Amino acid sequence: MTTIVRPPLALMALVAATAGIAIANMFKWRNAKAKELYLSHCDIALLHPRLSDPVELDMGALTVGGSKQEFERYEWYVARLVYTLDECLRLVPDGEWEAVAKTQLGAHRTYLCSDYYAKQGYCSHYSPRMRALICQQRN
Repeated sequence: MTTIVRPPLALMALVAATAGIAIANMFKWRNAKAKELYLSHCDIALLHPRLSDPVELDMGALTVGGSKQEFERYEWYVARLVYTLDECLRLVPDGEWEAVAKTQLGAHRTYLCSDYYAKQGYCSHYSPRMRALICQQRN
């Protein structure tokens, strides 16, 4: 004779509720972590407004404000921005972060769409989703 053990309904409800709370907490943590990452990049942008809004970018001469050294700093700035946005999208793959990414990448369209950038092979370092967002800047 086989005995079927059925857990009490209250125990099953408790397990389901606990799992639900754990999942909700995970999503809250992921949202908080994405915001923390993005805000850390915003701090860098505030410290270096010349890099965050590259009006003095000259892709022909590869300078920012006439300086090759500033251009190199700009490249590192954009790399940090893209890595940060890529991680935010991985943590919270919803439309909110995609909209933020599109806006931020759009500010660097000239650089991201340049032949120079394409030849560097930087895109291979990013997720397929981020590569697609960078490619959308060409449109």
